[in-house]
Amino acid sequence: MATSLEEDKVKPETNDSTNSNGSTKKATSDTIEPEQQPYFNPRQLWPDIIKCPVNKWTFQCSDIIGKLGTDPEKAQITKKKMEKCLMYFHRLRKEMKLFDHTYTASCILFYRYWYMYDLPASIPQCIHLAQALLVTACKTMENNRPTDHYIKATCDFMVKDGPSSVGQKLNLEKLKWEVRDQLVTYEKKVLCQLGFDLALDNPKELIEELFSAYYRHVRDSDIEASFKEIFPAILQEARNFIIQTGTQPISLLCDGYTMVATALIFAGITFQKAKDPSFKFPHNFFRKRFPVKLTPEGVASLFADFRSLEKAFFDLKSNKGDALLISAADIEKLIDEDPQDGEEPYNPYEYDLIKDGEVNEDLLKYTERKVEELATRIISERSIKRPAESVPDQIPKKQRI
Repeated sequence: MATSLEEDKVKPETNDSTNSNGSTKKATSDTIEPEQQPYFNPRQLWPDIIKCPVNKWTFQCSDIIGKLGTDPEKAQITKKKMEKCLMYFHRLRKEMKLFDHTYTASCILFYRYWYMYDLPASIPQCIHLAQALLVTACKTMENNRPTDHYIKATCDFMVKDGPSSVGQKLNLEKLKWEVRDQLVTYEKKVLCQLGFDLALDNPKELIEELFSAYYRHVRDSDIEASFKEIFPAILQEARNFIIQTGTQPISLLCDGYTMVATALIFAGITFQKAKDPSFKFPHNFFRKRFPVKLTPEGVASLFADFRSLEKAFFDLKSNKGDALLISAADIEKLIDEDPQDGEEPYNPYEYDLIKDGEVNEDLLKYTERKVEELATRIISERSIKRPAESVPDQIPKKQRI
């Protein structure tokens, strides 16, 4: 009897193929039957959460608040677990000297996971989940640290701020192995449940890329000098706005480009109130830099949603509160944009549009200066870490007898 292995052996290729009626026909490499053409079925290869090309991670404000539920007691427990995880991100950002990009990415992944799957039942399991999200954010935003660094920092956090009762002694060696095992388990779980979708559109990363040295010296060469002097302060205020709002589920409301534009508008409104009431962004400033449609009414609605989420979730010192009471009329006085009704938003970051861009002499000088500063710093750090050692005197060899 023929075994299954024998049946699965590859048959030699022939130039003739036999039809069901017994006749043969010549098969050529140039002719392919329509039913033989490959067909990509995403449902067979990917989880249902994945959509081509990316998932939609933005939701309505009422739906986000509704995820807390109608039971005040359960909602309070959920927010307590959230606070512990957000505190974990904040603490490890300082202890491990992580980028602000990584902290913001951790918060984005955390709120996406909570919205889709809720949080684990206990606080220790929530910390294990937060550790896996932080490791994933590190791998996405910067160079990954050794595993032992995460484990040590997480164990320190659990010992100091964990839910253990007063006077209870923890076995640190046992805790380290448990944290390591839970990291592996939760990292696999998080990646699978999020559908391996790590396209975050991180607003903190975007704001640095959009206004990097290249675009300052090439794209923004036609901006007035007076605005260039003011803009760094507005840019810093927008950075602070993005980092501070990471503690609230605001990343579930809009994409990263819209968040950056909204942060700049908030910073512009703040600058108007504090220093210059006549301040205004240049003509089509946002249209030339952001591949999204922005209207005063839409941005004002986002500010209102921000304020609603602050009231529903956490009462923090970084909350903007009444400063978010910004109307569409206030935004119209700040921006000068041509209407985009019925048009697709212009994407200035397509490769075909920027590959032939001209490089200004200012950018070359700026790049040369930065490279020299980096080389000088590396050489100085090496000299500190590896001080020059005196060459020991050569020991004469013993003569053989």
